[in-house]
Amino acid sequence: MKTIRRKAIIKRRVTEELHKTPTALIYTSKLFEFKLLEASIFFEQQKKNPDLTENMIKGFAKFLECLDSFFDMLDIISAEDCRIKIFGSVTLKNINILRATNKFQNRPWFSNIAIAMDNTELFKYQSDNGTCYAQTLLITEVILPNKSSFHLALVQWYDFKSKKTPFVYDCPLLKLVEIYNFIEIEAIEKIVHIVPRFDTKDEYFGLRSGVVAGDSVSELRFSYGGGWLNGGRQDLTDRLKRKLIPKLWGI
Repeated sequence: MKTIRRKAIIKRRVTEELHKTPTALIYTSKLFEFKLLEASIFFEQQKKNPDLTENMIKGFAKFLECLDSFFDMLDIISAEDCRIKIFGSVTLKNINILRATNKFQNRPWFSNIAIAMDNTELFKYQSDNGTCYAQTLLITEVILPNKSSFHLALVQWYDFKSKKTPFVYDCPLLKLVEIYNFIEIEAIEKIVHIVPRFDTKDEYFGLRSGVVAGDSVSELRFSYGGGWLNGGRQDLTDRLKRKLIPKLWGI
């Protein structure tokens, strides 16, 4: 599955398209910058940082392994003088804001995302109508001399909790799995809302637009750690609580 997903989402850059206009990505909140050759030292130093959350620590632990796999896919042999920038957020081409930060509005925020997979490989694994889900751990810009910068997100994948019952209440029932990859930020289809299932361990519901008839859930933000809603119109929040949340969280 790990190899399949890498092939499905990484855009192989065999030749540069000279007349292609790159998508403008707007980064904000630069958190760290370091040379790739000094990455191991940097990550070791960050272990003493009391402000790091579990997700960012996990991202640092998987960083070198995943970047090496990404470079292998693109046949990049030398990474001499490579520099790494890590950001707290980036605005996507659809104006959604992708976040991976230890503190935003006084709490950690690591966006969940949907990635449209390669149609030719969908038969090899289970997906939600061609879409797979992941949680963002790091937002990075990888700068190599004499090459275009790579705009990458380090992600941890969700998979279906059960092959027999992949959907509950018309929502994908998911679990986090120990599979990590760098993906190009342009491969991200959209930000999605994934909430923990009430009173269970490692079970999550992926909320899709249109799950609640007549309501758009795109204006809502959900915490990762509990059963409370933050943001969006109050009337929409109340209707969502009445219609969907009792089913998902066993209220």
